[in-house]
Amino acid sequence: MSRQAGVNQSCARGAAPHAAWMAGLAVGLPGIALAQGTNAPATGNALALPQVDVEAELPPNTLRRGTNVGRLPGIVQDTPQTINVIPREVLEQQNVTTLEEALRNVPGITLSAGEGNGGVAGDQFRIRGFAAQNDIYVDGLRDFGAYQRDAFTYEDVAVLKGPSGYALGTGSVGGGVAVGTRLPQLGNNYGGTATGGMGPYARGTLDLNQQIGQTTALRLNMMGQSSRQVGRRELDRRAWGIAPSIAFGLGTDTTFSLHYLHYEYDRATDGGIPMIARSGGAVLRPMNEYGLPRSQWYGFDSDRDEVTVDTLTARLSHTVNDWLTVSNDTRLSFIDRDFAYSVPSCATGGGLSCVNAFFARNPAGTVTVGGAGNPYHQESWAIQNVVQATARFTTGPLRHELVGGIDVSYEDFDRTGYNIVGTRPTSPIFGSNADIALERGSPNNSRSAGVTTYAGFINERLWLTPEVSLIGGVRVARFETDYDTTTFATGTRSSIDTGHTTVDPRASVVWEPTSGQTYYATYSTSTTPPGFLFTTQPGTANANAGGYDPERNTLWELGAKLGLLGNRLGVYGSLYRIEKDNATQTQPDGTLLASSDKQRNQGIEIGVTGQVTPGWTINANYTAMDSETRESTNPANLGKRVQYVPENAASLWTTYELNRNGPWNLTLGGGVTWRGQVYTNAANTAELPDNLVFDAVISHRINNNLRIQVNGYNLGDALNYDAAFNTRAIPSPGRTVLFTLAADF
Repeated sequence: MSRQAGVNQSCARGAAPHAAWMAGLAVGLPGIALAQGTNAPATGNALALPQVDVEAELPPNTLRRGTNVGRLPGIVQDTPQTINVIPREVLEQQNVTTLEEALRNVPGITLSAGEGNGGVAGDQFRIRGFAAQNDIYVDGLRDFGAYQRDAFTYEDVAVLKGPSGYALGTGSVGGGVAVGTRLPQLGNNYGGTATGGMGPYARGTLDLNQQIGQTTALRLNMMGQSSRQVGRRELDRRAWGIAPSIAFGLGTDTTFSLHYLHYEYDRATDGGIPMIARSGGAVLRPMNEYGLPRSQWYGFDSDRDEVTVDTLTARLSHTVNDWLTVSNDTRLSFIDRDFAYSVPSCATGGGLSCVNAFFARNPAGTVTVGGAGNPYHQESWAIQNVVQATARFTTGPLRHELVGGIDVSYEDFDRTGYNIVGTRPTSPIFGSNADIALERGSPNNSRSAGVTTYAGFINERLWLTPEVSLIGGVRVARFETDYDTTTFATGTRSSIDTGHTTVDPRASVVWEPTSGQTYYATYSTSTTPPGFLFTTQPGTANANAGGYDPERNTLWELGAKLGLLGNRLGVYGSLYRIEKDNATQTQPDGTLLASSDKQRNQGIEIGVTGQVTPGWTINANYTAMDSETRESTNPANLGKRVQYVPENAASLWTTYELNRNGPWNLTLGGGVTWRGQVYTNAANTAELPDNLVFDAVISHRINNNLRIQVNGYNLGDALNYDAAFNTRAIPSPGRTVLFTLAADF
């Protein structure tokens, strides 16, 4: 395949619509799917539809796949930026159920545990140490809100590394997460999975695709789950979701799609385990490191996270002629969240020093459970519309690819916080309050915000020769926030009305001597204005009340991407440097404050993806990072490592197929995820040790339609940590084994 053919195929795939039905049609879809088959006879003037294979074969080398972001046309190979792709094959082999689980395949991503009532739990990713909770995109549009995302509709997941203001918009300091969802396609395909195992654990999914006309297709994805974590008592999760979709004009110049998602879950929340130090020690570590059982949980029966998500996405794409394509994508989302959790602290309790009582194994010792996790109810909604035009043309000997458009969004949230009736009891260090339900009292505060963004973007790629191209782009945005908070007990009300105009350029030079070689140098920026995190982390309103300038983030990157073995195997490497910069501000009273430290993270990342042989597939990545706080309002933090940034991290997932088409076929696979030690605060006085996890899979295809699979997770039963915040850490589940029966017709 020529390089240009690969680009054109990728662009066509990126332009393909993501479809969905309205909610009211969800009940009727299964009946429609079963009533119409590819072998139905012609009736009257109706045309019998031919059998079409729905599942197109995608390149195992993920450098040959799309970026999942329309502002970055082409494939990962051509894009001058580090992009990690987790394909659907890996998601299925690992039996991935959440976005968090998918991102464990990407080194350099860590998780924060949230901040109670002033903040949020849910998906709290940090990319290369920088917060990315607002930098999650689905089919190129921002996925607003904070909640735990389920993967039952995912086709693949891409992670764009480094500040990416042009492509992703506001925020994106360390980068962004770009999810591609499953699309309606021509042809018929019906699949499903049933999984059970330790915990106990039970989950089922359905994926039904039905062609209903020459250019129209329906798709329905469904999921239900009830589970409990192994080795972590009381941590249960119940979830279900339905995602119907429809696409018109498939295979034609004009496509239109609707995609609807309804998703609910109810799960126990986890405030984590306190970090402590031995007498005379200077560095805090999780109490589990000193013998506290991994199963310990300091929550109450009333600590729950209950979420309902409704999202409707409409996408229109029209190929005007052989050089111009225009598109219009719109998303409307509603998120309802009821949340409460307990924030433990090993300070004092019951007249005993918690730390001394713990090391003495005194059963009378207690952990203090703070009220930062007091209940709240939040209702939010958001709408976004992106209009884009992509033009490919020549002027004389020069070839151009010009992308431009307008991006407008509005996000609104209302949160009411509640008191707890009575006083929160302390928790026994070695006991449990799991049978106690704290009664919710009267509301004590309200917070609301409206965030409006108007942006325009344009990017030109100019080929000076068939091998050398220059890329230059810019995004100009106006960001406006209105934020109000009221304390009911005192009647105190405060408001913040802020607005900023931001400019984020990008520039690259790319050399592609052959279709399988790409060498590049890139510069790009992103901007995080005050108020950007209000909807997911309202506590930042206090820090931003001083009217700080927007945070500026800059990336320099040198990299190479190579296709080997006929582009069946891809390797890549990059050197990068990210700077996060905030100027010190002089307040009206003369005091000096800064909205954040000045930080720098630089390093190297290398990886390999694709097939070594037709039966041996590998996806492996390694990164080494050197981070530093360059400027701080606290001189003690100068020169310290940036919190949540390990010095080294790596991931490996590989599978080998034995006797692929024979009756005794077997797929064997396994992987390793390793993260080096990280500090969880800017002072580097609290740390998490290394994480090392071994997983494995064995699967057997019974026939053309049925497959059985066994997954083992954390096979060494190691004590690891999923997430942390400041002086709290959340232990990972223990060794887990799950069994899956998958059907595909």
